[in-house]
Amino acid sequence: MAITDPVTDQRVPLDRDLAERYAREVNALSATDCKHERTELRRGFNKGGGPIVKKQCLDCGLLVGNPVKRTSESDLLPEIDEAQHPAYEATRKGEWDSVRRRYVALQESRWRGSAEGKSYFQRSHADYLASPGWAERRSLVMDRANGLCEGCRKARASEVHHLSYRNWGSEFLFELVALCGDCHDRIHRLDEDRKTGCTDCVHGGEDGEWCHQFEMPTAASLIPGGACGPKRQGFVDADKYG
Repeated sequence: MAITDPVTDQRVPLDRDLAERYAREVNALSATDCKHERTELRRGFNKGGGPIVKKQCLDCGLLVGNPVKRTSESDLLPEIDEAQHPAYEATRKGEWDSVRRRYVALQESRWRGSAEGKSYFQRSHADYLASPGWAERRSLVMDRANGLCEGCRKARASEVHHLSYRNWGSEFLFELVALCGDCHDRIHRLDEDRKTGCTDCVHGGEDGEWCHQFEMPTAASLIPGGACGPKRQGFVDADKYG
């Protein structure tokens, strides 16, 4: 998927996971389009300068439906607000442009990270941790813990840790835990001592969560467009190896 940068008017191709996130935001924003549920008859003039009576949406200012026959009472109707719909359209364009600018900036940040030698997962995970979706999940986990570390239940929780990357990007809340700094450091030390990876691949370990060949969570590696991909192009059967 490619989107148009509203600043440069250039087409910018998005990474697959960014494209999926962008599509979800587009659908959510589209759902807020005006449904023209509140209208009233108003009087005005058509493009030819002739008098007209038509329904105008009270929320966005769009003229909807067919013209209504004028009557002796038409002159008592309020005038059509010619400025309302252009103002609404300008506001909506600003909202759409804001979304596009944000995703262009995310994509360009990834390209810069690639040039600096950062892995795909490092770049995409950093973007994800800055996303509204992660902020919502993080808040829910903190609420669940009532602000206390779920490792020691003594210190205040300050960080949210992934117990699993299996559903990275759309985690179940039980795959996330609120921790204090000390417990977070401790669990990372434990993770470093545990072998991880695809259970049947020589590049992996026992729990199938981390790919050592591509240095990213298995779930991120195996998505369409990922480093290994759904066809597991980097797979080496651990049972037959060596």
